[in-house]
Amino acid sequence: MISGAAIADIAILVISARRGEFETGFDKGGQTREHALLVRTTGVKHLIVLVNKMDDPTVLWDETRYMECKDKILPYLKKIGFDIKNDVYCMPCSGYNGAFLRDIPDESVCSWYRGPSLLEHLDNLPSFPRNTDGPLRFTVTDRYKEMGTFASGKVESGSVSKGQTIVLLPNKLNVEVMQVYIGDVEVNCASAGEHCKLKLRNIDEEDINPGFCFCSPNNFCQGLWLCYIFTHV
Repeated sequence: MISGAAIADIAILVISARRGEFETGFDKGGQTREHALLVRTTGVKHLIVLVNKMDDPTVLWDETRYMECKDKILPYLKKIGFDIKNDVYCMPCSGYNGAFLRDIPDESVCSWYRGPSLLEHLDNLPSFPRNTDGPLRFTVTDRYKEMGTFASGKVESGSVSKGQTIVLLPNKLNVEVMQVYIGDVEVNCASAGEHCKLKLRNIDEEDINPGFCFCSPNNFCQGLWLCYIFTHV
């Protein structure tokens, strides 16, 4: 989940409207808080909150219950850094019968919310800005060995191409990109905003760790600060 959140532009937080389940997930120590905090700390700014199980017998599309869940979670999202006015959107749904996921149900089912559905909302989101002309910045989320050394991650800035020489920081190792894959398809290059995997030459798997960064040889990432965190004293 952490690696997925680290490369995402938007996250969908699914909470349960069923009485008792929402409280269990949201009360102190619950996974709802943990998941929301996780996606925010990995850099996700845009969030959709799906209030699921609105068709449950304890809820039956009750607007009061929906607002109760919404009014509890929004202050917490604001507290951890989300802009709840501009970057957070809440909607009711039923995962069981698909209401408001793709299709809008009949007004007799829910009269107080008439859309958009989840897919409509996703389709109408504005495109996110990409710095395709900037220097290469590729953040590593994983690495492995499979007929060569591979690193997977997200191109945050610029582009990376087959045959290109790049530098791994903080090790300052020069490596050559042998192949670029988006999914399982080999491509010539990947640009800012795309998640890809690189087959590399002149480097071992042990030299790469999640969180490391590949950059252009003539434009290194600048270190801003170094922090040591002690969880036990």
